[in-house]
Amino acid sequence: MKQTFIVLLLLCCNFLSAQQNHVVGQVVDAVSLKGLPYVNVVLEEQHKGISTDAQGRFAFVFKGVDSSASLKFSYVGFETRKLKLSDLDSRVVKLQPGVDDLETVYLYNITGENSKKINDFRGKESIGLGNFSGGQFPSMVARYYARPKKFTAACFIEEIEVRFFSTDIKMNRKSKFRLRILNVGEDGKPSGDLLTEDLIIEREDHRAKAKIPLLKYKISIPKEGFFVAVEHLFIEENKYIEKKDYRVYRETDTLHYKDYKVVKYLPVFKGVLEEGGEDFKSFFKDINGWKKMNNLDNSHSVFKGEIPAPAFKIKLTD
Repeated sequence: MKQTFIVLLLLCCNFLSAQQNHVVGQVVDAVSLKGLPYVNVVLEEQHKGISTDAQGRFAFVFKGVDSSASLKFSYVGFETRKLKLSDLDSRVVKLQPGVDDLETVYLYNITGENSKKINDFRGKESIGLGNFSGGQFPSMVARYYARPKKFTAACFIEEIEVRFFSTDIKMNRKSKFRLRILNVGEDGKPSGDLLTEDLIIEREDHRAKAKIPLLKYKISIPKEGFFVAVEHLFIEENKYIEKKDYRVYRETDTLHYKDYKVVKYLPVFKGVLEEGGEDFKSFFKDINGWKKMNNLDNSHSVFKGEIPAPAFKIKLTD
C-alpha cells in the first residue's frame, strides 16, 4: 500500500513581547456598498493575514508594528487597495470594481463535438497540500494546462474536479475554498483572472472530491493555455488546531516547545509527487508573488527527490 504524506511548511517561530493591537472593520463594494465576502486582508510587513467573513467583516490582531504599516485588501474582480493602519479609523474599506482592458471578443456556439479529459494524478503517489504560509496568511497553489491542439476554434472549460486529502477526521470536515482560473503571464507565471466571478466552493463533510461545473461561465481558453488555482480562506469555519514539537536554535542553547499549538486552515488538497524539470509548471503564491513549486526544499525523505504538485481533473469541450 502506498504511503501518503502531508506537506508541512513550518515557519520559524519568533516570539515577540510587543504590545498587542487590533483593528476591526468591514470591506464593501464601493458602488453598491454591500459587504464583500472572503476578501484577503494581509499585513505584508509581518507576512500575516486573514479573510473577511461572509458579510465582509474582519478583525485583525497584530503586534510589533506601528500605525504606519499597511494592510493590503485584494478580491477577485476588484482593484487591490492598500491602507495604513492609521487610516482605518472609518472602519469601512471600499473596493472599486476592476476595469478590464478591452480585447477582441470572439463569439462561439458551444457544440460539444470535441472533448478532452485531463487527469494528472493517475498512478502517482499522493501527498497533501495544506496552506503554503504555515497558517500565516491566505495563499494559493496553481497548475498550468496547455490548450489541446485539436481545438482549432473554441475551447471551453466544462468541469474541474478538486480532490482532498486527510489523515484524520478533523481534516475531513466541511470547509470552503476559492477556485481561480488564471491567464498565463508574459513571464510564464499565473496572471489575471479568466474567471472574473468570485467562485467559492464548499467541500461537504467526508467528501473526497468536489466536481465544479463551469460551462455556464463560458471560459474560453487562450492559445497560451491557462492555470487552475485553489485559494485558502482564513475564516472561522475552516480553522483547526495542529499540535507540533518545535526546536528553536540559538547561539548558546536550543529551545524546545512541546505540543505547540498552530492554527491551520482547511481544506487540505490532494497533490502528487512529480519529477522536476523545465516543463514543471506548478506554482504557489506567497507575499512576494508566484514561485515555482520546485523552489521548495524537497530534501526530506517523504518527497523522494520529487516535487509536490496539485492534482486536478479537467474536462474541456468546444
